[in-house]
Amino acid sequence: MKKWLTIALVSFALLAAGYIALPRYAIEQLEMAARDENEEQLQRYIDFPALRDNLRLRLQRKLRESVNGDVPEEFREFLAAGVNLFVSPLLQQLVTPEGIGELLRGGKDLREFELELYRMSSSVSGDVVDVPESEENTWQLRRWRFVGVNLVSADYGGDTTARLRLILERRGLRWQLVDLHLLGGEKEDE
Repeated sequence: MKKWLTIALVSFALLAAGYIALPRYAIEQLEMAARDENEEQLQRYIDFPALRDNLRLRLQRKLRESVNGDVPEEFREFLAAGVNLFVSPLLQQLVTPEGIGELLRGGKDLREFELELYRMSSSVSGDVVDVPESEENTWQLRRWRFVGVNLVSADYGGDTTARLRLILERRGLRWQLVDLHLLGGEKEDE
């Protein structure tokens, strides 16, 4: 009986270790593919349709929140349709293996990426969007953690600040990038 219990515990420990190690391995593979400019490998670890959809939905939500009181209710759906006409082609052009690879390689194009994404939303809403200057040109993985059973968050940035958060989701045995958040240079909480 003790032998079977030991085998079961060891098997469970190995499965748990593998489950915890797989997202870290996926993050390393994503970094390596970006560093080597390997577009095929990037496509393997990034779910581009899901990433574009998540970015589009977030931009739409921010736009709705920013113009909520300024636009009459009967025009809100019309505005949302107009935003889709702008946002979808823009994301198709920006969220590519090359674009994400450049973003992961060091953030040197983060400011241009932010300006391009928010230029459209600020021109529609009339708000001026303040995009902070990027101090770093090379990013490192600051931390990663599970945020759900099938979700992992990985923060990238300079010495003490996180500038980019990647969200990876488990798809079978593979973990893929499904969302990213541009952070405002949050200090790490140890």
